[in-house]
Amino acid sequence: MVTLLVDGEEREVSLSATLLDALRDELGCTQVKDGCSPQGQCGCCTVLVDGVARVACVTPVRRVVGRSVTTSSGLDAAIADRIVTAFEGTGASQCGFCTPGIVTRLAALARKGVPTESQVRTALGAHLCRCTGFQPIVEAALVALDPSAPLPDRRDPEAAMARATLESGPTQVAGPDVVLGAFRFSADSTLAGSSVAVARADGGYEVARSAAEARLSSGKVQGRNSTIPVVAPLEIPQIDDPVIELATSFVEPAHVEPDASWCQPGGEPSSPFANAGAFGAKRHSPVAADARRLADELGAPVLALWPREEVVRRGAKRPPVSMALRADGTGELRVATTPGSDDLSGVLAEVSALAPGLEVSLVEVRGPRVGSTHRGAVVAEVLAVLAARDLEPGTPVTVTSPNGARATVAIDPADDAVSVSVDAGTPLCPITLRSYVIGAVHQALGMVRTEGIAVDAHGAVHDLTIRSFGILTASQTPPVVVEVVDSDGPPLAVGVAVLAATMAAAWVAAGRPASWPCA
Repeated sequence: MVTLLVDGEEREVSLSATLLDALRDELGCTQVKDGCSPQGQCGCCTVLVDGVARVACVTPVRRVVGRSVTTSSGLDAAIADRIVTAFEGTGASQCGFCTPGIVTRLAALARKGVPTESQVRTALGAHLCRCTGFQPIVEAALVALDPSAPLPDRRDPEAAMARATLESGPTQVAGPDVVLGAFRFSADSTLAGSSVAVARADGGYEVARSAAEARLSSGKVQGRNSTIPVVAPLEIPQIDDPVIELATSFVEPAHVEPDASWCQPGGEPSSPFANAGAFGAKRHSPVAADARRLADELGAPVLALWPREEVVRRGAKRPPVSMALRADGTGELRVATTPGSDDLSGVLAEVSALAPGLEVSLVEVRGPRVGSTHRGAVVAEVLAVLAARDLEPGTPVTVTSPNGARATVAIDPADDAVSVSVDAGTPLCPITLRSYVIGAVHQALGMVRTEGIAVDAHGAVHDLTIRSFGILTASQTPPVVVEVVDSDGPPLAVGVAVLAATMAAAWVAAGRPASWPCA
């Protein structure tokens, strides 16, 4: 055991631990989040060591003995307040899992003076925020780290919660405490003395007193990027006189919070959605049922936890599709499914109602399981293809989703800037709505241009790291301008409409290649 100075207080921790395990498992610093350990690629566990930002999951305690460690809870009060206020004023925090690490890195950046936008985006290269599309975070940083800049007003937490919950599905809490990591996700909420069951690559779980012990005894191997190319699993249908053709690959939802659920024997397991991240991808996650089964088997409370590699292996992917379309809107759509996947019949029925001219079929392929609840799964792709049929690059694309929400998206051919206009009924919280719109734009651009995962001929996933999914970084993401139509109609979730319209605009801008990702 050694002594560390953590947030100004001397604390005793194990010399053999990583800094992340020492902070979370030994000291209960749950504001430091674990999104990918020990990959060191998501940035959620970022802390300061003698004022310098460090990723805790790849930092051994032995390297920081005698040094000062600062988490988001121990930051200088003045700079922390400026950053939190700016985050709340720009909608830079949604589920809040990634933000404590980002706030901590921005506090370190502030020590170097007022940063440029390029410097902020470069600093964010160490982080993944799947929800916001990075731009609100960049905007917040530029204001917060310039002492002369006036701070925006903080959004109303109740209104923000209402809009976020509408867009996410599950309830999402908003507020300053969420930004700094005070919200307790499933992996943060276990009772003292609970066992931890870490998922293994063979489909089972390794049970121990802590996540670190379970990972060690399970023989967990850190994921790697593959050299296998990303390919579409479905061939494009052969029809007469097609004017447009497309095949998509498996896409990793890449929610930053790993699937986790805590349960007592005979109790109700905690939701893996926690604060509503994941775009619907966790709705049918088996982890909650696993937690209940393990608790009953052990006769004691247990946390079931998927490390990042198992999130990729076990988690449901966005269903790949292939389609060919004629000028009159008729054609054929194939949707991929795999053994153990969600029932996609409801998705197919919705598509058939939207595009009655399409012959829709389900095709079983080898690969990871696919989900039916991802944001606009299959529906957004079909809406995008229908909208893109006759467009020229730079032409605005308008899509109305099945719920009546409308989005118009244009991508400037000169500088790749994205303009979005949305009618989502009563905005509830324009700041939060804008954040969700930018996040949907970011996801759509990535799906068309860069996102996909490598799957071999046997259906096994080989891209297991955060950096291997092709998600656009802060530096790669173009500027997005959002106009929110001030409507007095009932509030509507607009994410699917924005996703589809942006997909269409990005695809047209790329020349409508026959496969995604196309970069």
